[in-house]
Order: sequence, then structure tokens, then C-alpha cells
Amino acid sequence: MPTKPAPRPDLARIHEAISSELEEVERRIQSQMATYQGVVGDLMGHVARFAGKRLRPSVCVLAGKALGQVSTIHFDVAVVAEMIHTATLVHDDVLDSADTRRNLPSVNTRWGTEVSVLFGDYLFAKAFALCASIPNRDVLLTMAETAKVMCLGELLQNVHRFNFALSEHDYLDIVTRKTAHLFGSCAELGGLASGCDAETREALREYGTAIGIAFQIVDDNLDLIGDEAEVGKTLGTDLDKGKITLPLIGLFERLDDKKRRDVQALISDPAARDKRRQVVDLIDANGLTDFALERADEHIAGAKARLAGLPRNSFRDALEALADYVVARRR
Repeated sequence: MPTKPAPRPDLARIHEAISSELEEVERRIQSQMATYQGVVGDLMGHVARFAGKRLRPSVCVLAGKALGQVSTIHFDVAVVAEMIHTATLVHDDVLDSADTRRNLPSVNTRWGTEVSVLFGDYLFAKAFALCASIPNRDVLLTMAETAKVMCLGELLQNVHRFNFALSEHDYLDIVTRKTAHLFGSCAELGGLASGCDAETREALREYGTAIGIAFQIVDDNLDLIGDEAEVGKTLGTDLDKGKITLPLIGLFERLDDKKRRDVQALISDPAARDKRRQVVDLIDANGLTDFALERADEHIAGAKARLAGLPRNSFRDALEALADYVVARRR
């Protein structure tokens, strides 16, 4: 008799464990964005409507709660992380020429490229102004290193556009830098602010990094096979911009030389019609539908293993459930 599939993790249920803490984080985020008039106020109000899953703040707060009580430092780290994340979304939409974000017009669609770049820079600066006020130098040093690594990851991704020889190792290096490093820092600093030892701090960083890698693998997979109405943003931009993601790497490894060259020519052709559908059909035909998600599952298993040294409590359980959610999500 076939085994029933496990129920998809419910993010709202996970958030119940830290509902009051997330309300405080949300209050502080809104406070950071609510003191402006004119075009800056309009921009702040617009990106405030991008409010997503708050995964990075959740990782920070849950790591802290798993080890004890949370403090103002946890809340400020969570806000800094979310502001950095929002800044990267604004810049990403410029790089991807994306029209929508969270089912709303992207900043560049509404205000143009120049304003979007400058506003993203402003959000970065504002995040670090808050970060510098946190009375723990390790927080500032960690977040400064994180921002540097994230920018390098985006730079590497950009210079490797249409690099059809990109390996899985190189792909993982890019996504670790541009996405996973921030998740790792949120988990690490959540533990640091709760007074954990160096070993636990490193384990939390590895947990966060692993779920961040899985998150980006799923995100890249959704860009190919997702539904725009459900995902809430412009899809297919990776193909259009020549970003070589894990599903494509798996496909290139499976095809013979001629078919590989044909697919690469298709991806390189800006006038090609139904490019996304044709690539997805090839992925399905070569038995690679679950290839990327299986890789993501491996990282999630590793992430949960890194939690073994934490006390067994509802917050550790929530960290494990959050890891499962990352690969089960559809948006």
C-alpha cells in the first residue's frame, strides 16, 4: 500500500510559536519605513506592501528562543536582515527586468531603473545605520561581511550569464553567497544574542546556510515551472537573462552534444517563442522534474542534522518545520 505523502508544512502554524515576537519585529519594520514624506515615503509605502514570509526574521527569533529568551538585539537583527533582503529584491527586479513582485508592480516598473537602484542603495544604508546602533560589535561585523558576500554572489551570477559550462559546484557557490549567507547569519546571530557557545553558533550558521541554499534551489525551480499567479512575481526571467540554474545544469548533463547545443541556442535566442515551455518539456522528457528538489531535500536533511545539539523544545521543532517548509513551498 503506497505511503501517504507528508502534509505540506504550514508557515502560519510555524509562526504561532513566535507570534508575539514577530509582531514586535513587524512593528519595528513599519517604524523604520513610516517616517518619510514625498517620493521616499511613497517608495517606502510601496515596498512595505512587499511583506513576504519573513523567513529570515523567523530564523533569527526561533534560534534565539530555542536557546532561551529573545532580546532587543534579536529584534534589531531581524529588522536589519529584512531590510537588507528588501534592498536586494529592489535591485534584483532591476537586474531581471521584472514587472511584478508579490503581485504588485515592481519598483522599477513604477519609478524606473535609476530610482530603483538608488532606493535599493538607500535601504542598504538604512539597514546598516540601524545595525551600527546594536550594542554588539559582532553583529555589525557579521552583517557587514554578509552584505559583502551577497553582493559578490550577485556579481558572480551576472558575469556567468549564458555560461553553459557552469558546474553544479559553481552554481552552489553563487547561491550560497547571494542567498544562503544571510540565512546563515540570521541563525548564527539569533544564537549569539542568546549567549550560545562557539560550537552552537557555528551549527546554527550551517543550519541557516543549508536552508538558504535549498530556498534558492526551490526559487530557481519555481522560475521555470511555477505559476505566476501563485508565486506572485514575474517568472521565466532566469532563462531570459541567461542565468544557469540547477534544472538546466542537470539537463545539460543528460543531453548528448547536439541536443545540448540546440537547447543552448534556444536559450541564447532573444526572439525564441515559448522558450520556457520548451525547456520545461525537455526537463520532463529527460526525467528531471524532481532533480533540483531532490538536491534541495539533501540540504534540508543536512540543516536539520545541525540542530541535534540544541535543546529539544517547541522552538527547535519549529526550526525543523521551517526547513521542511522551504522545500514544500509553492511561492
